[in-house]
Amino acid sequence: MSSTVAPAPAEQRGPGPTSVGRRVVHAVVAAVVGLVAVLIGASTVGGAVTAAAPTALPEAGLLVQAGAPVVTLVGRVGAVGTVGALLLAAVLLPGRSGDLTPPARRAVAAASVGASVWAAATALGGLLTVSRLVGVAPTALDRSSLRVFLGDTGAGRAVVLVVALTGVVAVAARRGPGVASARLLLGLALAALVVPVVLSGHSSAAEDHVVAVTTLGVHVVAASLWVGGLGALLWWGRGSVDAVGRFSALALLCCLATAVSGVLAAVLVLGGTGAVVDALGSGYGALLVAKTLGLTAAGVLGWQHRRRTLPRLRAGQPGAFRRLAVVELAVLLTTVALAVALAASPPPFPTAVAATSASAPAGSPAAAADPMAGHDHGELSVGVLVDDSRFHVAGPVAAGQRVTVHNGTDQRVTITADDGSFDVEVPGRTLLTFLAPEQPGEYRFTSRHSATYTDVLVVQ
Repeated sequence: MSSTVAPAPAEQRGPGPTSVGRRVVHAVVAAVVGLVAVLIGASTVGGAVTAAAPTALPEAGLLVQAGAPVVTLVGRVGAVGTVGALLLAAVLLPGRSGDLTPPARRAVAAASVGASVWAAATALGGLLTVSRLVGVAPTALDRSSLRVFLGDTGAGRAVVLVVALTGVVAVAARRGPGVASARLLLGLALAALVVPVVLSGHSSAAEDHVVAVTTLGVHVVAASLWVGGLGALLWWGRGSVDAVGRFSALALLCCLATAVSGVLAAVLVLGGTGAVVDALGSGYGALLVAKTLGLTAAGVLGWQHRRRTLPRLRAGQPGAFRRLAVVELAVLLTTVALAVALAASPPPFPTAVAATSASAPAGSPAAAADPMAGHDHGELSVGVLVDDSRFHVAGPVAAGQRVTVHNGTDQRVTITADDGSFDVEVPGRTLLTFLAPEQPGEYRFTSRHSATYTDVLVVQ
């Protein structure tokens, strides 16, 4: 005689793997949609999408204009995911005898995927940057513009280096490295984070370049370790009391470093505390305040971790930790989206500079400082801009350096020095460079196509 045991009713059984998988997918989709919505809204507030292009300059189209920040956000999430996964494997859950623990191996495998996404988004972002600058669709870009961007501009060189570094991380992480190799890969990933800060962006144009770059570099690294480490801990290490304890100490340092460096970076990029106060009434200032509030809220949640949930985790009650950590991670990812929008938004220009340049004649030093000069795209500024009415010179250049020229019109022009020290033909809708004279001085130049096009290149 055989007996059978009736299965338990569905409502008495725990959620199965399929149910859990669906929940994870739904949560990821909701997070992606939410981050993109925050990015679009923040970019609109900051003027990264809706800001009008300078007069007579062509545009690559709304799809490129709006898609560039989204691609940047994808790359940023891939970056913090890569850094967090490697941080977990190399520091938070180190194995014995140089071998990775099973959760750490899974984290390293995920880091390979994250690095691949990071590399692809960086390459696509560079293509969109050139497209926005030249004012044509990505498919219509000429090889000369791409070559100049990649070889002769800081933003282009940053793209090449980041793709190379993240490519190495993606390939090496796929081969299952040990603890020492994971630490090396973490170092490469952190270097890839800093490269764009050093070679491009608003900080590279700040008055005190070295201090501004160092400050923003610390800000980016600290924030990425904080956000990425928390995400990796939730995914692979939430059951390890030791890993949570190590991350708690690291997160405190990252929180302090992010706060201090963020304030200093804002002061340096905007040109002083007074400029920061003046900027608060602008869209750029609104994003700065929102990002600051988000980081402050995340810091408070982290303090609650240390004070309340860590003791519960040690007592075998992980639920409280998971719930609070999920909220903290959501807040931090929102600040990542705000940071992307902030980086893409043009900083407000000082009123005095704008007023002076508006009344100055073309070719004068004051005119060379006008807000249109440099054609700032956040990641790339050109030295000489050509539109349908005149030249625009961004500012002084170093002797012998390459000067980037963008002709945003359909007209072929020349950059011809009166003393013959340089003479460059610039086809319409192109980007190219020429060498500045080796001797310091003021070099007046014109275009052979029209006597009204004239300006001065100051070489220091």
